[in-house]
Amino acid sequence: MRKLFFIDCSKAAECCNKSQYKEAKPLDKMKLFLHLTFCQACRKFSSKNSKLTEAIKKSKIQSCSEEQKQAWREQIKKEFAEDNV
Repeated sequence: MRKLFFIDCSKAAECCNKSQYKEAKPLDKMKLFLHLTFCQACRKFSSKNSKLTEAIKKSKIQSCSEEQKQAWREQIKKEFAEDNV
């Protein structure tokens, strides 16, 4: 029964990440809550992770298209090749 509800810190971190992105199952949320009750390090991780998630949401960062990424890669390769001539 104990193994059913208690998780280690690495599993707690995984559950924390899933929970913040609304991907955690109810049992995982309960296990995380129980783990956070006893583990100060994971409470700190969870708090910082929540703050980071909120900061990213507020920043309205947009990812680049694959075409733009590829153009930058080509530009970097070209500049690198010119520097090594």
